[in-house]
Amino acid sequence: MSIERAIVENLRKLSLEKQREVLHFSEILTHSKPSLFESMTPHEQAEDWKQFVEAQLKDTPGLPDEALRRDNIYD
Repeated sequence: MSIERAIVENLRKLSLEKQREVLHFSEILTHSKPSLFESMTPHEQAEDWKQFVEAQLKDTPGLPDEALRRDNIYD
């Protein structure tokens, strides 16, 4: 069974109100633009991340060693 057919069959089982919700959701999906990050190549994403990291203040305190211990990570 194709995805389209499965969607139509499920849609027919829904109330009119729920069908309107599905229509609204599908309109959002078809008209939404990908985020800037999603439209970037992996290389561009890496460069963007590198620029972000380099822009952070250098004199801010880091995490204490205790916070990085394995048994404390899962608390």
